[in-house]
Amino acid sequence: MKLPWMSRADKRRWRSAENLQDLGALVASWLIGDIASQPGYQPHCGPDEETRHLIPVLVAVNRLGYVTDGSQPGHNGFGVNGHWWEQRAAVSGLVDDPELRDRLVAAAEVAGLTVVQHDLTPRRHAEGVPVTRCLGRVHTRFGGFLSARHLRGVWQPEIIGRRAFEKVTAAWQLTLIDPEWGRDDVLWEALAEVVRRYRLEDVERQARLRREALTHENLCRRYANPFLARGLVQEWHDEKVQAAIEEAKLSGCTDADIALVVGCECD
Repeated sequence: MKLPWMSRADKRRWRSAENLQDLGALVASWLIGDIASQPGYQPHCGPDEETRHLIPVLVAVNRLGYVTDGSQPGHNGFGVNGHWWEQRAAVSGLVDDPELRDRLVAAAEVAGLTVVQHDLTPRRHAEGVPVTRCLGRVHTRFGGFLSARHLRGVWQPEIIGRRAFEKVTAAWQLTLIDPEWGRDDVLWEALAEVVRRYRLEDVERQARLRREALTHENLCRRYANPFLARGLVQEWHDEKVQAAIEEAKLSGCTDADIALVVGCECD
């Protein structure tokens, strides 16, 4: 029988988080089932069934540092009550990396998506954008402002620790919404493209570091016996490059994309 509360093992993992990057990695682990419980959700409950097909892209953006706290696919159809329901694709979360935020916003704007951003600056905030309706009546909104008190109820500091909670309250609240009811591809492809670009840049960076590390000048400057050290240095950097390549492939990058940024010397 499942216990109605978060396990001690899960609490220890969430308590280990120090920043949003750590929280994103933990949310990704929850999405794929490596962690049974997540703050703000019913303990021992995973993602909703309707979001199962979104898990790969949600995992990817969380690992980048966009910590998602809510998402839904676009969908139109009859509900269990026999009435017609309409739903917009939407995702909300926290981000404190300015470059990542700018890229997410730019990708969303290019795709024609609705962007809602908040920080904790005291001012009047909008109540949110309707994303689910039935018979013309709004049932769900995304993009509403979350106060520090509300954030405390979702990301309980006694679970994630005060250091991580401080990062949560300092982050931007970013929501992306497809304005077209029922459409379920544009938003997720926009997110996936941001992830692919990040992963390709990481491959390029690791390949560049490998080239620089293996230059004769660098080896002579850093090692007493550069010829002996070369093999070990190359092996270490090859592993880094290969790990970046695998991440890029998991994100949907093609071999041709990777070849353009890696170069023939890392094949």
